Amino acid sequence: MDTQKFATADLHLIDTDRINDSPGPYGMSFGFELKPLVRSIKTVGLLNVPVLIEDGEGAKTVISGYRRIQAVKSLKWDNMPCRVLQKSEFSPLECLLLNLHENLATRNLNNVEKGMVLSHLNSYLPLNEIMKDYMPLLDLPSNEEKFDLFLKIEKELDENIKIYLARGHISLQGVRMLLDMDPASRLSVFGLISNLKFNINQQIQLINYLIDISHITKASVIELLKDQPLENIRLNDNLNTPQKAKAVLRLLRTRRFPSLTEAEKTFNKMVSKLDLPERVRIDPPLFFESPDYRLEILFKEGKELREKIGRLFKMDGIEEIGNPWERGA
Repeated sequence: MDTQKFATADLHLIDTDRINDSPGPYGMSFGFELKPLVRSIKTVGLLNVPVLIEDGEGAKTVISGYRRIQAVKSLKWDNMPCRVLQKSEFSPLECLLLNLHENLATRNLNNVEKGMVLSHLNSYLPLNEIMKDYMPLLDLPSNEEKFDLFLKIEKELDENIKIYLARGHISLQGVRMLLDMDPASRLSVFGLISNLKFNINQQIQLINYLIDISHITKASVIELLKDQPLENIRLNDNLNTPQKAKAVLRLLRTRRFPSLTEAEKTFNKMVSKLDLPERVRIDPPLFFESPDYRLEILFKEGKELREKIGRLFKMDGIEEIGNPWERGA
């Protein structure tokens, strides 16, 4: 690439209504907030001019500076300075790389924008070159699986899910799991996630439960989401949004692990019958897969510890604690 050609490109004052509102074929901006940029330009002016490319008929396409152009248009400027390249002198790949490197020098791209970049590069370069030279520039591991994921984000993901991803409200793992679903199921699950504001960890639990239950029951994910008990939780005005999210996960966990849930109830009944001292708790092994239970005692001094151990030693019913499947409530 002849970088000197870019540096010596002519600077022109361009009427803003002659600049296409489209981000063009080199765009890599998504989910941005325009107000800070508008405020900056209004205060100190346009410090870094956009770059356009002009074809033989005078039509001008944005190479870089799409957000700056949108900010200037929102300020109702009649014209703005732009550096204008001639289409006959620059290849599409050169234009794309100009925009890419300008963006990388000034900001961090979000995951949706990285998908846009890889999709653009895929039109001009072989996969091995993209993985070797460009994925590291995007702080991505150079492997084909990751490349395919980001291409799917760009080409298959619904706009609202992209916004969620760009804002960091859903993880790449969650997006990968959604992309494994059919489009209708994906949108239904995302609708529940966004409506009840599941956090990152809850999203993974939710999707895993739905996939597992769907496989076990042979019911579709959409059918599961229309289940009346789940709908009752969503419509329950006595619960706030975080409570609804937790209630949905409890419901699905019960359906996914009915025997385990019943065992936990039985165990909790055993413990509730005991008159445990304050700040003393008994926890079962994870999934009841180990024979070892855990006793936790919080105390401030040895005297308090001795007293609590004494009460536990004399406590009726403590010998009943054990495997719920064998002992019962």
